[in-house]
Amino acid sequence: MKKQLVTVLMVLLIATMTVSAEIHPDFFYPDTSFRPISARAEAMGGAGLATAIGNDAFFINPANLGERRFSLNLPTVTLSVFNPKGIIDSTLLDDVQAPGDWADVTIDAINTYLNLVEAGKGEVLTTDIAASYTIGNLGFGLHAQQQLHTTSTDGAPTSDTFIAEINLAASLGLGFRIDLAPDMFSLDLGATARIAYKAYTSQVSSQQVISMFEADSDPFNDLMTNEQLAAGWAFPIDAGVNLNLPLGFRISAVARNLACEYAMQDYSELGAGLNNILRFVGFEPVYEDLDTEATRTSFTHVVPWTLDLGLGWTPRSGALARRFKPSIAVDLVDFLGLIESGVTTVEDVANRVQAGVEIQLLSMVDVRAGVSKNYRSFGIGIDLILVHVDASYYWKDFGGTSGEKPVDALTVRVNLGIDGM
Repeated sequence: MKKQLVTVLMVLLIATMTVSAEIHPDFFYPDTSFRPISARAEAMGGAGLATAIGNDAFFINPANLGERRFSLNLPTVTLSVFNPKGIIDSTLLDDVQAPGDWADVTIDAINTYLNLVEAGKGEVLTTDIAASYTIGNLGFGLHAQQQLHTTSTDGAPTSDTFIAEINLAASLGLGFRIDLAPDMFSLDLGATARIAYKAYTSQVSSQQVISMFEADSDPFNDLMTNEQLAAGWAFPIDAGVNLNLPLGFRISAVARNLACEYAMQDYSELGAGLNNILRFVGFEPVYEDLDTEATRTSFTHVVPWTLDLGLGWTPRSGALARRFKPSIAVDLVDFLGLIESGVTTVEDVANRVQAGVEIQLLSMVDVRAGVSKNYRSFGIGIDLILVHVDASYYWKDFGGTSGEKPVDALTVRVNLGIDGM
């Protein structure tokens, strides 16, 4: 069953690269820079500006590097599956295990999944692979992420489309602590600069994906010669600050995606984009019959910067910290966007608040819970010396307004090494 399920997931991923549709500059998805999914933060409602450590510090709050913790993750692998309850309740798993021709089994599984896709934007599957190292004030990380997005005008299978996206990032972080009053008040300052590479396909018609398996065709050749790819680079910077207060309290602020402008190339043939990437890394192009210069157009995309605020509490010493080590985090997301949109009700603020709690039991088990936009989240972490496993179950809202399109998600992260000593 596992092999068949993996096969279907790979087919869904490859299929998203096989049909050209809208021009890429008109459908930049999503409107954000690269940020890996954190199983710990998602279990705490997405909060963690004041409490993120180790691998998470690069992307949640670089000022936390001022704590001078040691971490080594080689590697960290995270898998996030969206709409897991719908998958279990449907016949998808039965379809995957059904006997018969491979193509027929695949088509049945795709058709079953299409009935789970709702109107608007959504997600199918995200995979994160990372290696990171922090020592003293310095941190370095390499990340790779694959995402499979969905879009639909009305939720009917005939209008479902998919988009495949790949992100690569190399991050360098630096943080410092300034003691304002010994053992009372201190200030953490930090920044992370990264090289971010993004590549994504055009929208893919679900019906055309199915017809590809019904016909006697060469999907890989069609993929390389007929379909589109957009790819490009950006050099975003995140800057953070922490005000550390007595009793383990902390006030945080993080400015994200500063100077984040992607220089993109839109290729009318996926093979042409592959040729260009191969030349960039010093290899010979594979598809010599494709004229790279004639099949690409340039465009830029600016990801707007945001300012997030956070409040956290983690006791630093005492019996409570040694036995239970609780942590509480409350974040206010996109504070400037909240001000610009105008605050008229308490709900306007509540929709941007993320809050969570974590309790570490005997330094081996972490129990987590949180809330974001009135959606609850839960999680657990197991620390086995050099092996760490984190799992979280939560909801994401992909609608334009709160409560419009909640989608449940399951994230599991496994990392080898030491994360935040």
